[in-house]
Amino acid sequence: MTVIAVRGKFLDLGESMLNEGVETVKGVVTVSGAGVFDENERLLPLISSFLSEKLVTKKFALQTALTYGRNLEYCQEFLNGRRELSAWERDEKFLHVGRPVLRQYVSEMQSQELGSKTIRNRDASTLSFISKFLCVARDDRPAYRTDDPYTAGLISPAPKSTLVKSCSLPDLKILIESTPYERERCLLQFIFDGGVRRSEVPRVTRTPIDESIRLGQAISPADPRPLGVPTNYCLLHINGSKGGGDQIKERMSIVSPATLERIKRYHASAIYKRHSRKFPKDEAPAFLNAHGEPYTANSISALLNRVSKRAIQSLRLGKSISPHKLRHGYAYALLNSKDIGEDYLERLAMLQKSLGHADLKTTEMYTQVPASLLNAVCGTNSDAASKAFDMEQLSSTTRLSIDARAKK
Repeated sequence: MTVIAVRGKFLDLGESMLNEGVETVKGVVTVSGAGVFDENERLLPLISSFLSEKLVTKKFALQTALTYGRNLEYCQEFLNGRRELSAWERDEKFLHVGRPVLRQYVSEMQSQELGSKTIRNRDASTLSFISKFLCVARDDRPAYRTDDPYTAGLISPAPKSTLVKSCSLPDLKILIESTPYERERCLLQFIFDGGVRRSEVPRVTRTPIDESIRLGQAISPADPRPLGVPTNYCLLHINGSKGGGDQIKERMSIVSPATLERIKRYHASAIYKRHSRKFPKDEAPAFLNAHGEPYTANSISALLNRVSKRAIQSLRLGKSISPHKLRHGYAYALLNSKDIGEDYLERLAMLQKSLGHADLKTTEMYTQVPASLLNAVCGTNSDAASKAFDMEQLSSTTRLSIDARAKK
């Protein structure tokens, strides 16, 4: 099956197949919506309408629409194999499926040994589609179906609580040492030390990097710091990716000066200056790939996959590390940094703002301990290293000089 989702995409009707032989449509329109197609390339109209409505009303980001579409595809494939639903075409089966069949769908996923979070996500997608779309009347039209199999709530059991798996500082050093290019080493350290998502990196320009260094140098120990951040750290403006409907959600990340200084040295190299000239002065990306183009989310994943494979082949790493595990590493590094905050709970609050979490409960996944207990049982760990010191050591031991004649 195939899921396609777009928002605000320009479409030239003059290129439509409807114009073969004689011009039928013309002009340029802006399109937002989704299309889900089965294995025979037939449109699944109900699912497509559901996702399109969410995109047009900006209830879903593009990635959310794609995820829901894929989750509903899995359920559709299961329903296609049910004899009692064979009388109905395509996604019409969702209009007639009952809770017993959906319970069997959950059981089948469990027999496939899928993770409890994966099962819960697919179950929640089906609930949203049936309960909040098919069973809801709109525009003076009756609902598609009146009986809701999800009246009693989700069918799947609550997912198991698991510790967040992150990239450790030693693993980060191994990854960095697995690439011979300083620009890639800078990027890997920045993702870890800035807590940025892979989708946020392309929006990081040179301007906030320079501004963060300038402000960090201008602040004295007597000056008040936002979020209570100590003076041996810099605040970096990040255009975040988790705003509703693909909106940018701004936040300030706590970054070590050593990481920013390493990036500044990269910016001073001849190869960066040469490639960055083609961008407007205030819009030059902070990181450019081997071809002098901005990184994309997919190219960052490819970079992590590439250096992970090298580390695994050299027997220095056990398994591949994804970009998001570097962000998790940032969370643990901040929580265990003795020079940030008065106690563990204060660091947790700073981490919430720095990661851009709307709810502290999301941040608590790094602790597995309710916030109400943290202040009573946790204090400053005087034996812990500081994030700033660790990044300074990492920079000094892994930094490479960039030859003026370098082409990559």
